[in-house]
Amino acid sequence: MKGIRDVAVLIVVLILQSTIVDRIAIAGIRPDLLVAFVIYFGWIRGPVPGVVAGFTVGLIQDLDAPGPLGLNALSKTVVGFIAAKAGYRVHRSNVGVRFFFFLLAMLVHDVLYFGVYAAGDLAAMARQFLFVAMPSALYTTILVLLLLKTVESVSKTLLLTDEA
Repeated sequence: MKGIRDVAVLIVVLILQSTIVDRIAIAGIRPDLLVAFVIYFGWIRGPVPGVVAGFTVGLIQDLDAPGPLGLNALSKTVVGFIAAKAGYRVHRSNVGVRFFFFLLAMLVHDVLYFGVYAAGDLAAMARQFLFVAMPSALYTTILVLLLLKTVESVSKTLLLTDEA
């Protein structure tokens, strides 16, 4: 049952990323719901599913991206693994922890992606990090926390619960 729900959520995220995200951009900064999905998925399902989800989502995104094939798959795979491994060591139901966890994981993804994409040009990487990665990570984190809070309020259950 979880597998069907996970695939349905991924399909919804893919549709939202390709349709609505451009409309809710603020000053050209768009949220990256696909990275947020990988972080969330790795956080709740563990390292192996997190890696598989990261690679799958990244490869799907690579098929439509102008950059090198596999770059999104690589960065999302690493982030899926890191989120899963670090996720069991934090207080997941705390809003502050959620905020910093998602923000940090988004920034790790973008450092990996822009680090390879910039091909050693530190100035270009720094510009991308300051003007794209940081605002996008902040925007995505706030949006994801609002979505989580909304879904948790409606379902009356925590989606990111602490381990017993």
